[in-house]
Amino acid sequence: MPEILEAYCSECGDMTIHILLRGGSNHVVRCRDCKTIHTITPGRERCCRLRVVVSRGGTTRRCTITRRVGEEICAGDEFVVEGVDGEPRIVRVTSIESHERRVRCAEVGEIDTVWARDVSSVLLKISLNLGAVTKPIKYMVPGEKELVIGREERYKNIVYVVNKIKLRDGGFAWRKGRKVFAKDVKRVFASLATDKPRQQRTHPEKSL
Repeated sequence: MPEILEAYCSECGDMTIHILLRGGSNHVVRCRDCKTIHTITPGRERCCRLRVVVSRGGTTRRCTITRRVGEEICAGDEFVVEGVDGEPRIVRVTSIESHERRVRCAEVGEIDTVWARDVSSVLLKISLNLGAVTKPIKYMVPGEKELVIGREERYKNIVYVVNKIKLRDGGFAWRKGRKVFAKDVKRVFASLATDKPRQQRTHPEKSL
């Protein structure tokens, strides 16, 4: 799989994702956005390729990223790698292997392997309360999708209300209006939304 890196593209006028075509004192790279091929001169800092194991659902794959020696990487950090479809994917570091030990943070140069989770799109797990039974629902959503406590969501022909969210860090979100990104969700506890609010009955005054 080709290595990707961030570099300034004069055609785009911005930092963009590039594919490394040839390394050396001057890297030959191709911009992913405009397809322009140009050269860049790596900085004086030494760089190191890191092995990254990315999990998505029940599958894993390996890729590499380039980082400056001495740069600290920690669990929870996010960066971009190239997906199997050739598109950039956002991954979040879950743990780091350094000198055959799992650690939360380590400096580049001391890292053997980075373990990460693909958070570009995630499997959202819903426990839908139907009264006597609870119905499990699973479907894919963008990792940046916001779920809000008390707000309605729709899946196919089901409209449900988000009542509580179990977070991936083990906590819970339950206050009305609290927003949580789908990539941070372990499970959503929900109930069916009422199609129409019940109208309060009014009793006409009796004539005297």
